[in-house]
Amino acid sequence: MVENVIKQVVNKPDKKNDKLTELIGQFGTWQMILFSTVSLVKISSGWIQLAILFLTPKFTFLCTQFAEDSTILSIIASNASRMVDSSNVLAGNLTIAEDSKCYKDCVNYEYDTRPMDSTIISEWDLICDRSWLASFTQMVLQSGILIGSIVFGFLSDRYGRKNTFLAAVTITTIIGFAIPFSPNYTTFTILRFVSGFGAAGTMVISFVLVMETVGPDYRELLGCLYQIPFVIGHMFVPLFAYYFRDWQMYSLAMAVPQLLYIGYFFVLNESPRWLLSVRRVKEATEIVKRAAAINNRPTSKIEETLTKLAEDMQSVSEKPKLNYTALFGSSLILKTSCCCFMWLVTGATFFGFNQYISQSSPDPFISVAAAGAIQIPSTFISIWLIKHLGRKKTTISLFLLGGIFILALDYVPKIFWLTLTLGSLGVSCSGAVACSIYIYTTELFPTVVRNMGMGASSMSMRVGSMVAPFISSLSITIPWLPTVIFGLAPIFAGLVCFMLPETKGEVLPDTLEDVEVTK
Repeated sequence: MVENVIKQVVNKPDKKNDKLTELIGQFGTWQMILFSTVSLVKISSGWIQLAILFLTPKFTFLCTQFAEDSTILSIIASNASRMVDSSNVLAGNLTIAEDSKCYKDCVNYEYDTRPMDSTIISEWDLICDRSWLASFTQMVLQSGILIGSIVFGFLSDRYGRKNTFLAAVTITTIIGFAIPFSPNYTTFTILRFVSGFGAAGTMVISFVLVMETVGPDYRELLGCLYQIPFVIGHMFVPLFAYYFRDWQMYSLAMAVPQLLYIGYFFVLNESPRWLLSVRRVKEATEIVKRAAAINNRPTSKIEETLTKLAEDMQSVSEKPKLNYTALFGSSLILKTSCCCFMWLVTGATFFGFNQYISQSSPDPFISVAAAGAIQIPSTFISIWLIKHLGRKKTTISLFLLGGIFILALDYVPKIFWLTLTLGSLGVSCSGAVACSIYIYTTELFPTVVRNMGMGASSMSMRVGSMVAPFISSLSITIPWLPTVIFGLAPIFAGLVCFMLPETKGEVLPDTLEDVEVTK
């Protein structure tokens, strides 16, 4: 059984850290089913965030009609398969128009979007003084994810994990089918924002559902494995693009599989831990009894135990809570600043360099698929490194290696297999470091502000991903600059990590006073 393999990897005794874990076990068949089910939404979140790779691929364009004497120029173009500059024609000097060059008096451009048949660039003329709009639509998507993470985090705490998760899934499914039929760029970009907003809800809540149902000894491992479906989604993006070369069919093809998410309405249960936090003990009891039975655990006295647990939760919730300003107090400001910077760099490097690879590779289908595939073994390697080397050394090593691989692209011969290998390794390091810093960050902050620390870090990653497409687009004017930025940024992030303490084997801090003691 898969859950037995996971238990062997963890290789820890089944601790009884709280009453709920005591009743259903740290990890068993019930948790495995839940994890396998809700983590599937990460596949479509990968499609949503990485669809831009083939919506705005590398392309060339050519002016085919000028404002002055366009009829004569069109005849010349049809015979020469190139266009001439109208100002030179009028002067009596015929000059062939250049590829991908903008002309003030050009009234029509034709596009060579190969390997795609059409893209949003060719659909809405996102070139010349409108070229920034191609990156802007990806920034808007990521801003939707940022805002959605905040909103759905609040809604799930207020109205429950299940209902808000189903709302988020519904939004992404409906919008997924609406995007291919966008009549104009503005509508397309607004829909992308809403799609990102809904995708954030599916990602945030599905992860919370997993973390609230597994024992603490399995959270590190499952926190890393939770990213695997996203990688699978990454690998499928070039497959969709290969078979559906029109941007509308490409977008529609990625929307159709999301219809399977309708099944969540029939099989998903509410988080028993959340039900207890709002004193809905009877509903929690039904779910916990079913989970205990599936995991071959005793089912007696469950309701009495959960009633006592709900009372304990209520007494804890009545204590005054800290706010985000606590993250910038004297005991946490260094950790907060370092973590936010590392997450920002990770977001910018992962999403930006993926886009750069797709735009600069002679075969984007192979390059994007390889960059996705290599992340699966790198995820498992990062798990091993985290366990044996510790959080700090692993994070520093992955940042430095990723930066070196990316920088090397400017100095090696432009041989496809060589640049493909270096580019894929750079992306894999960026993906692996995301796994590492997630665990590292949760252990750096005390319990009383841990969620806020993770929230601030996650927002920083979204800011990085919003900036990423603009950095990648610099390759159009300065080909070497994106690799320099994407290479130096993670190296600098690795150096910043030196200022943080190691947390491997340390007792998790619970209060700000605990941080002061271990400072």
